[in-house]
Amino acid sequence: MSLRKCDFFKISFIPFALLCFSKIAISADSQNTPDTSTTSDSENRPKIGLVLSGGGARGFAHIGVLKVLEENSIPVDYVVGTSMGSIIGGLYAIGLTPEGIETGVRGITWEKVFNDFAIRGYKSFRRKQDDFDFFSLYRIGINNDGLQISPGLIEGQQIELALDRLAYPGFLVDDFDQLRIPYRAIATNIENGEAFIIKSGNLARAMRASMSIPGALPPITIDNTLLIDGGIANNIPIDVVRQMGADIVIVVDVSTPLIPQEEIKSGLDVTGQLTTILTRRVADTQLKTLKNNDVLIIPGEKEISSSDFSEYKKLITAGYTAANEQLDHLKKLSLPAEAYSSYVSDLPTVAVKHPIIDFIEIQNKTSLRDDVLLVRINQKIGEPLDITQLEKDISFIYGLDYSGSVVYSIEQRDDKTGLVIYIRDRQWAHSYLQFSLSIESAFEVNSITNFSASYNKNNLNDLAGEFRGVATLGSEPILTAEFYQPINIQLDTFISAKTGFNTVIFPVLIEDRVVTVQRINRKFLTLSAGKIFSQNTELSMGLSFNDGRINVINGLVVKEPDFIENYYYAKLFHDSLDNLSFPNSGFFSSLSLTANRKNIGAELDYEQLRMVVSGATTYESYTVFSRALMEATSNSDDIPLNAYLLHGGFLELSGTIRNELVSPHFGLLEAVFYKRIANIAFLPIYTGFSLEAGNAWYQRSGVTSNNLRYAGSAFIGSDTFMGPLYFAIGTTSKGEYTIYLNLGKTFLVD
Repeated sequence: MSLRKCDFFKISFIPFALLCFSKIAISADSQNTPDTSTTSDSENRPKIGLVLSGGGARGFAHIGVLKVLEENSIPVDYVVGTSMGSIIGGLYAIGLTPEGIETGVRGITWEKVFNDFAIRGYKSFRRKQDDFDFFSLYRIGINNDGLQISPGLIEGQQIELALDRLAYPGFLVDDFDQLRIPYRAIATNIENGEAFIIKSGNLARAMRASMSIPGALPPITIDNTLLIDGGIANNIPIDVVRQMGADIVIVVDVSTPLIPQEEIKSGLDVTGQLTTILTRRVADTQLKTLKNNDVLIIPGEKEISSSDFSEYKKLITAGYTAANEQLDHLKKLSLPAEAYSSYVSDLPTVAVKHPIIDFIEIQNKTSLRDDVLLVRINQKIGEPLDITQLEKDISFIYGLDYSGSVVYSIEQRDDKTGLVIYIRDRQWAHSYLQFSLSIESAFEVNSITNFSASYNKNNLNDLAGEFRGVATLGSEPILTAEFYQPINIQLDTFISAKTGFNTVIFPVLIEDRVVTVQRINRKFLTLSAGKIFSQNTELSMGLSFNDGRINVINGLVVKEPDFIENYYYAKLFHDSLDNLSFPNSGFFSSLSLTANRKNIGAELDYEQLRMVVSGATTYESYTVFSRALMEATSNSDDIPLNAYLLHGGFLELSGTIRNELVSPHFGLLEAVFYKRIANIAFLPIYTGFSLEAGNAWYQRSGVTSNNLRYAGSAFIGSDTFMGPLYFAIGTTSKGEYTIYLNLGKTFLVD
């Protein structure tokens, strides 16, 4: 804060006179007394405390301020931070330079940090398959207390992992007074709303507690106290740094400014404004305690919100600029070059970037066996910590879907350095419900609407045994129950039993007119066993018993007999796509063979072969997804209607309607081009088009390139929390065209 000239004169005159007198005395005795001026300056100078406020992404401005402090040889004796300020402050306290902190920030993919399963490749193969039916990550948990909802919109795994990555060099220090710079993180006690000062423990966990945004992230428990974001109780904790011993305080306030009335246009704006008002009241009270020799820095870039994490470069620059604007006041706190060098060299070294690991320990609170988890940790005893590999291993453990979070710590015990993995139980959802809604509508022709719910209990035993039940109401009712059991600690060999019934609707067309709509109803029991390779590929074999009937829903009544399908099957299935709705990278392929056999009760002997090969690649913001699909049936002249293949609809020869292509043989080649064009209310928006060629054939001899049907589509879509939403128009070379509105059903893979 600035001082008037007269005030500065009154305050500084007496010390100035004393200083001059002492210099004269020292000079007179200089021949007999060693030069200790550097040491004296360092020891007798006022202690400086740095206060870094919370403000979400706006907190990146703190890095720019730190750069200015170091460029001008300004020592920092204490650091106190709230929320984002606790992260930047904690990293500085363990000895990271501002440039090192900036490098760490740049290494984080921020859009993925706030999505617990942003990297689909880390999911177990079992959980990947959920994506075909249940896109939503949101669940209703079931435990001994009944139905539960998640304590936050996300569980915070990716955030904790990112904090661990940044802070692990300081994990060997438990007492924050023993860090390179004494440090405090501020959180809020959710029970009484009071500030909770964190001064010891795991540094990353302290940061995580300080930034537990209510409703978005689950609270963190430290010392039996449930903690949320510190900005609520004390966003600018000047009083805390003074209690630590600071004589002079440098405050960096990056909190979100109040917005003017004309910009408040929605409920979200009102909520944000109220939150800012609550935090500002306490913050303004703290700011009133600033003294004349304290310094207040308020970075600009007010138009950048607390959620704009991708704007870190601008925000760092804003902090640098704002600090330089206060340079006249800051330079009064500078040390001479030699004194500053002495100050820096006297600071303890606490950051250990590549500790040698002497032991590994699992702190497991889930229902899984310890060896199931330990086998996934590839860190070698006696070798330096491999952070890159450790993060992959932890992500795979979290991808098993048994824990609320998986974090790690580096701990010292009996002069040995250990890697401790903390795997926390998901207490609110030992079992859970998931829901989905799918709508497939071809305007003026037909509409299929299905609402599905699943019940998962995936802790039947300590080897990941799972029960799953699914019920679908709507156009195509389904009811299934499945028991799935891995049989080794790698969880990559399994057995499964699944039973229930399912239905599928298809139209019968004569001269491009729908004359009847029929439903195939199947009851089934499938027994299978399989092996999973490298998280992405599954080989399974089994035996399936099916019986059912075909009935007419409306239109021309066609009598179809009941049927029995009993078959052996083998399937090789690969899935490394990063997303099923609008994939940017990865591959999807499937090769399966089913063999109906009379000797196990089938009505006829015939085989069906199916092959799908597809993949996505992205250049800048443009993506190409290509797919080749081929299906063939033996004895196609004799097979019944229930054995026919059903195809048609959006991206299956666009321009046709769903399941109108009924035949024993089918082939398709297509390329889909799309581009992400915008975000609306956090939803990504895409636009694109497809080029398709293929057909359905009744005779194998008719499968030639001469009778291909060509098709294409143009669409706009969004990856919503209920799954992909597409609005499209398709047309074929036969002159057919259809307008589609589809929700919750992916058509890019099959």
